[in-house]
Amino acid sequence: MKRFLLPHAFQTAGWLLLLASLVAAAAALILDIPSGIQPGGAVTADVTKTQTITRVILAAVYLSLLLIACSREKVEDEMVSAMRLRALATVAYAAFALFTAITIVSILTGADLYNGIALFLSSPTLLFWAYEAVFRISIARNRKRTSL
Repeated sequence: MKRFLLPHAFQTAGWLLLLASLVAAAAALILDIPSGIQPGGAVTADVTKTQTITRVILAAVYLSLLLIACSREKVEDEMVSAMRLRALATVAYAAFALFTAITIVSILTGADLYNGIALFLSSPTLLFWAYEAVFRISIARNRKRTSL
């Protein structure tokens, strides 16, 4: 797995890009960039501008998450690689179980739960944070175990 990972410097760059994109998103919200549709149904000329800004920020977030998730740790040995694979497997199994449960509940109840909840749960951002949380927790547990 080591040969597929980027150098550790890319992880730092990813965290910086994530911070910059979150600051840009906050600035867009604070500066109240119009959404394009005004009350009364009128559409402003800023629709294209707003969509472009949103897409650029979202692309920066996804790129930063990819850099963080696909970069080596400072010390990337076999144990860290095993923890990384376990974290990926855990998130994949959990996502699969949730999608299956949502599908079954949607079929049994006739409700259209699948579109909203499954779309949210399949979000690359949410899946990244789940992976990152499982991975970082397993590293912290390992450090705690080895320091005792």
